[in-house]
Amino acid sequence: MRHKKKNEGLPPVANNPPGNTFAGKAIFFVRSLLDMQVSSVYRDLRPWLEERSGTLLEVGCGAQPYRYLVPDGCRYTGLDSEEAEANFAYRLPDTIYYGGGQFPFEDGSFDNLFHTEVLEHVYHAGQFLAECRRVLKPGGGMFFTVPFQARYHYIPHDFFRYTPAALERMLDEAGFTEIAIRPRGSDITVAANKCISVFYRWLRSGLPGIVAGAVISPFALATLIVGWLSLRLTFGSYDDCLGYTVTARA
Repeated sequence: MRHKKKNEGLPPVANNPPGNTFAGKAIFFVRSLLDMQVSSVYRDLRPWLEERSGTLLEVGCGAQPYRYLVPDGCRYTGLDSEEAEANFAYRLPDTIYYGGGQFPFEDGSFDNLFHTEVLEHVYHAGQFLAECRRVLKPGGGMFFTVPFQARYHYIPHDFFRYTPAALERMLDEAGFTEIAIRPRGSDITVAANKCISVFYRWLRSGLPGIVAGAVISPFALATLIVGWLSLRLTFGSYDDCLGYTVTARA
C-alpha cells in the first residue's frame, strides 16, 4: 500500500479565525456553511466558552480559530506541539510550544481547558488526557471534540477515531468525573457532508470537475440544506455521526 505524502489530495483550507477584515469573516462564514464538522464544533463550543471565567488553556490551539469567542474575563493561554508548524502549518507568536509529553505547567494551573479535533492526532492519547487532568484545578472543566466520520487528514498525523465507550473509559482512567458525551449530527448529516466534500473536490480538480460541479450544483445545494436541517433539528441515527462533543470535570 502506498503511503500518501503529508496532506496529499486534501483541500488546503487552514482552520483560521475570522479576523477583523470583511474578507476574513466572509471566508470563515462560507467555510462554516459548507463544512458541517466545523459548524457543529462551533455550535457546541460557543455556549461553553461564554460561561467560562478565570484561567483557560487551549491545547493544540493551531491558529486559535475560536479564541475570539473567549470572554473578556478569561485569561487565555494557547499550547501546541513544537511539531505543529512542520506537521500542520501553524505557528503563532503568542502560543506556547512544547516538545510533547508533559505540559509545561504546574499542577492545577487552569480553571478550564479545551481542545477541538485534536485527540485523533495524539498517538499517546491516555497520557495526553492525564496531562489535561493534571493541569486543571480540582473541579475544573474540560471541553473537547473529536471526529467520528471524517476523512483521513493531515496525513500521516491522523491516528484514531473514537467511540463513546472508548472516550468514557479513557476519561475515567485519566481521573475525570461528570463525563458527558453527545453526538454531533446524524447519519443524514454525515451523508450530506460527504456529498458536499465530493462536490468541493470536483470544483478543485480542473475544467472537467468544474463542469461536473456546475451540472450537479442544484443537487449539492439541496443536499446542503438537508444536512443543515438534520444538524439543527437532530433527526437520523446518532450512531453514525460527524463526531462527538465531550465535557468532563477534573
